[in-house]
Amino acid sequence: MSDREALIEANQAFYHAFESLDLEKMEPIWLRDPKIVCIHPGWRKLTGWGPIMESWERIFDGVFEMKFELRDLHLLISGDMGVVVTEENLTQRGYDGTMRTQVLATNIYERVGNRWMMVLHHGSPVMQPADNEPPLQ
Repeated sequence: MSDREALIEANQAFYHAFESLDLEKMEPIWLRDPKIVCIHPGWRKLTGWGPIMESWERIFDGVFEMKFELRDLHLLISGDMGVVVTEENLTQRGYDGTMRTQVLATNIYERVGNRWMMVLHHGSPVMQPADNEPPLQ
């Protein structure tokens, strides 16, 4: 498998874990290291294993279902670092009903042995669509 294919597979595993709403599936995606960073849309920066896993637990406890449609995947690979930039089109169902949002995400992975492990996830909400796109309903 090429580096590109392996990085795409690692990124898909992240979103499958996200959609599963299962912390036990999210934990193996991340490098267990104090240097890891996560910035959820609208949240402050979280650093380190404990705070990041607690954040996933809080997110998972607050929703019933999450579904992602990813668009415009852009990959950069340099040595043992891989970056995936993508547009997340998220539909989530929770206590307040169903909500659709659009987020631009940067996911950074570090190759450890033969696996790409997440070291950074940063999601930024999209406040308005591109000029050629209709707004989400």
